[in-house]
Amino acid sequence: MTAVPGESPALAVSPLLPTDTSARRLSGLRAFLTRPPLWITVLVCAAILVARRPAQLRNPQLWAEEGTIWYAEAHTMGARALLRSFGGYLNTTQRVVAALAQWADPARVPAIFVTAAFLLTIYVAARTQSGRFPLPPSVGYALAVVLVPDTFEVLLFLNNIDRITAAGLILVLLSRDARRWWEHAHDFAATVLFGLTGPYCILFAPLFVWRALRRRTRASVAVAVLVTGCALIQGTLIGLHERGKLADAGPVAMGYGKVEPGRILAVPGMRVAGSLFVGSRVPADYSLPVETALGIGVLAFVGYLALRRGAARTERAWLGIAFLLVVVAGLYRCRLVLPDMCHAVYGNRYFYFPQLMVLWLLVALAAEGRRWRSWGAAALLVWMFAVNLPRLREPGLPDMRWGDYAARSRAGEAVEIPTNPGGVEPWIVKLPARK
Repeated sequence: MTAVPGESPALAVSPLLPTDTSARRLSGLRAFLTRPPLWITVLVCAAILVARRPAQLRNPQLWAEEGTIWYAEAHTMGARALLRSFGGYLNTTQRVVAALAQWADPARVPAIFVTAAFLLTIYVAARTQSGRFPLPPSVGYALAVVLVPDTFEVLLFLNNIDRITAAGLILVLLSRDARRWWEHAHDFAATVLFGLTGPYCILFAPLFVWRALRRRTRASVAVAVLVTGCALIQGTLIGLHERGKLADAGPVAMGYGKVEPGRILAVPGMRVAGSLFVGSRVPADYSLPVETALGIGVLAFVGYLALRRGAARTERAWLGIAFLLVVVAGLYRCRLVLPDMCHAVYGNRYFYFPQLMVLWLLVALAAEGRRWRSWGAAALLVWMFAVNLPRLREPGLPDMRWGDYAARSRAGEAVEIPTNPGGVEPWIVKLPARK
């Protein structure tokens, strides 16, 4: 600081003050862009969902089991439907929404299902911005939730919300331990709801046990016990289902052909590497050696992103392991149709989670500020957005005019309501007469 002769030192002006102010402003702008206020992030994610599926929000439609299983069984069975398995496991989120929809005007049922899927997706995106999220802070994690390319059967379809709630369960795994009572309640509620929605808790339970052994805290042990309990419930139901002791729908393996081991690496090669990095330009087929090379490449790439040195290495390792577990489970589930799984659009729901894990790992590297590596990760993210932009907007579903049947259902008459896909068997919702 330089004082003018005869002037009070207190009034002297630092020549560094403008520079310091500019630096603070630049730092504040960088922090704002890295992690803006949560309400802004939520609004942006909501706007992206609206832009991707405007028709589904403007004129909501039910998809597949949303009407024929979740709503129809809640209508006919009441609260007992909450404990009914489908495909060999519980789908608690879908069952709860269908149960709540029984109290609403039947004409509003499609809107209720779409709204529930919308809010759950926004919740998962918002949770990535929590102060307990351990990866380097970035709004990119939230944007990734709503920008995954392969989402035709996922975004705004409650039927496949378990793919998004699986990401929510992983966020519980990554989170730092809860300290306040409402944080504990939040974690416990999310763990139970998401753990009993689909079979993912079975895959992730060992990771929660690892977390508890590593942290040795009451909070981590309590969450691990909850996830393990959910896994035991879902695993038991799947075991009984495979033995034919439960009479519910859903084959053990999807498909009609035979297992082709040569396609095992080709599937993630085309549907993860091809989808993310080639996007709308990906051809129907590469040669099998190229597809296999892409598969090996994406596995090596995820391994590097997960295990490299840097911040939150353990948590990144969990993301990498979760990616691998879900890919293996999807390949086993679809083992009879592996050639078809190489093609875009076929079985999109099996690739939402793996693609999201890749995006989160890339965002983590970009947010670390590790010079050329972070710049390279950021460039890859921009590239993936650019090549996938033409296919981010999803087509609308045919209007099956659910509302035309609402008055008859409201009056207690028996109705048969066509829904998507196709409006034909087995996608006709059959509601018996009731008072």
